[in-house]
Amino acid sequence: MKTRRQNLQVRHRAIHALLASAGIISSAWAQAQEPAPAILAPVEVTGDPYLSEVSVAGKEPVKPREIPQSVSVITKEQIEDQGLATVTDVLNQATGVSVQSGDTQTGSFRSRGYNIDVAIDGVPAFEALNGVQQLDAAVYERVEVLRGAAGLFQGSSFQPGGVVNLVRKRGQKEFAASASLSAGSWNHYNTVADAGGPLKADGSLRGRVVASATDREYFYDTTRTKKYLGYATLDWDLTPATTLSFALASQNDDTKAPFHGLPAWATSAGENANKQIGLSRSTNLNTDWSRSEWDTQDLLLELVHRFDNGWRVTAKLNHREQDLQYRYGRPNGGLTAAGTLNYYREGGDFTYEWNGFDLYAAGPFRLFGREHRAVLGYNRDESSSTIKYATPASVPGISLGHQDLVPDFDDPYSMGSEYEDRQSGFYGQLRFRLTDPLTVIVGARVSDFLERSREVAPSPRTDWVDDYEERGEVTPYAGVIFDASRQISLYASYSDIFAPQNSQKFGGGILEPRIGKQYEIGAKGEFLDGRLIASLAYYNLRDKNRAVLDLDHSGGGVYYYLAAGEVESKGWEVEVSGSPAPGWNIQTGYARQDTRYLKDAANPANEGLPFNPVNPKHTFKLWGTYRFGGGALGGLTAGLGVNHSSKTHQANTAASEARAAKAYTVANAFLSYRIDKNLSLSFNVNNLFDKTYYIRSGNTSVWNFYGEPRSYALTLRATY
Repeated sequence: MKTRRQNLQVRHRAIHALLASAGIISSAWAQAQEPAPAILAPVEVTGDPYLSEVSVAGKEPVKPREIPQSVSVITKEQIEDQGLATVTDVLNQATGVSVQSGDTQTGSFRSRGYNIDVAIDGVPAFEALNGVQQLDAAVYERVEVLRGAAGLFQGSSFQPGGVVNLVRKRGQKEFAASASLSAGSWNHYNTVADAGGPLKADGSLRGRVVASATDREYFYDTTRTKKYLGYATLDWDLTPATTLSFALASQNDDTKAPFHGLPAWATSAGENANKQIGLSRSTNLNTDWSRSEWDTQDLLLELVHRFDNGWRVTAKLNHREQDLQYRYGRPNGGLTAAGTLNYYREGGDFTYEWNGFDLYAAGPFRLFGREHRAVLGYNRDESSSTIKYATPASVPGISLGHQDLVPDFDDPYSMGSEYEDRQSGFYGQLRFRLTDPLTVIVGARVSDFLERSREVAPSPRTDWVDDYEERGEVTPYAGVIFDASRQISLYASYSDIFAPQNSQKFGGGILEPRIGKQYEIGAKGEFLDGRLIASLAYYNLRDKNRAVLDLDHSGGGVYYYLAAGEVESKGWEVEVSGSPAPGWNIQTGYARQDTRYLKDAANPANEGLPFNPVNPKHTFKLWGTYRFGGGALGGLTAGLGVNHSSKTHQANTAASEARAAKAYTVANAFLSYRIDKNLSLSFNVNNLFDKTYYIRSGNTSVWNFYGEPRSYALTLRATY
């Protein structure tokens, strides 16, 4: 039977077409609600379209100022203004989040040096964001991001970078509808329709439907995507105090010749060794016969009961079925001095099923003459996945640009693996309002975790093997908020980190879990009667017990590990959002992070070096719009955005440095004109000055990605 490490490589190959082997997921790890009435649309902090309450740090929606951690939100209005079609597009605008392409259809998302996890409408989904295609942004009312450790409600995680909460659209008590038609560069066409309203005269039954269709090509050659999305939801007040919600979504994405980035010069290529080749941005060296099709089906159920005393009990059940069928022919190994490439071929079928359940009660209680709040709950997250695949013989000696000489294949699948992940936990959070300006938050989670795997046909079938299991792991949390004035709050928080490991240790058994702590201090403010919010945070995150190679007992193809590694991530972040003046809306943030190895018994030379230099040290993101009033420019809205990232590279090696993605700054612009009360026409320009840059530096084989050249999109939108 394969080792767990080999199984992980197989699994991640299926999930993300070898994204993890580039070091985005597994290599770093291996090295180591709303009060009554019914729940409807999101409750906004003010009427400003770029502000919203958030529930990512608890089960009840609160103002960002009431959360003693760094949080960001991208609202539906900002999504529409910027033309953000996918979750990848949205997260690329979130403060402190770095986005890396893995292929045409998926990406990886990191914050504070680590991958980010995901919750689907508040229900945690283990390892289900990076390298996994998500439903398009048209389904979501807003996207919330909490940066840093999030184990209290999320549970165990291999990576404590934070959590993204995708908040779905819901039925509406008043009728509203919109539709948009968009055409853009490289034959990019998209249409979205969104309509909802009461289905009974008293509004006790409400519905909403969303549909979108995309047909597009890309700035690189050959690739073409056809994607279709449908979403429907019903919210039914069974009684004035009880609401049942149902949602169903389906998305199909069929992409011809999906792109995995470009190769670099091979290590053996003389003076060019390991450098970027400098090919045209339009180059795609994958074979024309490559194909990748994702099919996603979601079902969500929710039941909420509100008591007269202000308490509310919520039960949520989410179910997802996902299938990926793929066949690839892509470079494997760098470009030789002779100008030839070796081509790797693989085909597979990956199936995934996820069930998430969350049951909690939230409400007020009185103690010592003051009112406080509590959340008590239990959630469970189960997933199973199967991968069957074939890897025909590689094709060597293909001249650059002649991938048409690489033959297609119809080899039957020759290997198969199956995996199951289960995690569950009881959690609680208490918010004590000790005095008018002072709030203390304490919480804890008790978690169980199990992952097991086995080989299945066409591989010789084996029994299940428990790759790792932990029971009764306690994850504490604490925070304090002090309102220094009506406008400004000071805060501090402590979060625990718990991450299971499966690496084998000499003498039998697996390593104890990675553990760690995050400390964060900061200030948050509300200004201009709440129309503008700002935050400033400093954090320090320590990650201990990381797996490092046991040099005394490894060798001959047998590897053992020690829990002897430790890394540190620290930095600061600042964010400003809202409306600083009439007609203005802004979302802007800067993040600085410093990561380093503190201890690495296997390779002491790492100590003091950056941990995962694929993370940019500096990121800055700005988006702002101004809506003109009356006069000649009445009805016109103008917008401008800037995204900046400092240099990144794959690893702390001279070879990786040779092809580093240098720092870049890209500007985007937006114009919209309201033709009448129902119709508007908008024009977006991305990469306004057509800067040539790399958004990711990979290895010599693949994952060297150019940023998108200057592009245009014209959108006609109708609202009723």
